[in-house]
Amino acid sequence: MPAKAKQSAKYERLDAEVRREKLILATIEAVGDVGYSATTVREICRRAEVSPGLLRFHFSGKAELILHAYERLLNDFITSLLDVVRNVDKEPRERLAAFVEACFSADGSSENRLAMMLAFWSELRHTPEIRAPATKMFATYRKELIDIIEQVALIEGNADEVDAGLVAISLTSLVDGLWLERSVNPQGFSLEDAKLACYGLLDGFLFCGTNEQWLQERAAGRNIVYHS
Repeated sequence: MPAKAKQSAKYERLDAEVRREKLILATIEAVGDVGYSATTVREICRRAEVSPGLLRFHFSGKAELILHAYERLLNDFITSLLDVVRNVDKEPRERLAAFVEACFSADGSSENRLAMMLAFWSELRHTPEIRAPATKMFATYRKELIDIIEQVALIEGNADEVDAGLVAISLTSLVDGLWLERSVNPQGFSLEDAKLACYGLLDGFLFCGTNEQWLQERAAGRNIVYHS
């Protein structure tokens, strides 16, 4: 009997974890589809196929569930980018290019993920509980970018002229801005255009040093290629 009771408790914990997971994923999906304000407890429960009572059993309410959903979404997004940046089988320059490619994936995963994140971003100013973990996670992956940028600048021989922190914040801000623009006007530019904009920014920061040097490089016919 004790063994059977122990097994039953294990299954109950598993069921609870599955329900929590379904609620979190349903929240992410709902916010991406209908927006933050239109995402109601009823809508979340409908998508998760659970009763409102079960939601309150696992979370104190919609606010706590939204927080967990955003943390999950952001963590998955940043983890996927860090996997690219940390790929030791590639040279620093290739890893930086792979980061840009991952930000604008042609398979639609980036577009779907960023669309959902945009819906959450509007709440960051008003919700410290969401803003705090977001700030921490973004700082982590920006630090990884800085490290790669410093390596590229060192290889190119202009490490003294490159502010890696400024390059990193410029690149991530450009990525965010391009996705914001695309969410308003999806036909305004292609994902390839977005990538080219990022490569242009990196070229300007990492291969010019000064405007005069940049002009000399271009005049000499140097062709900077990120793509393999």
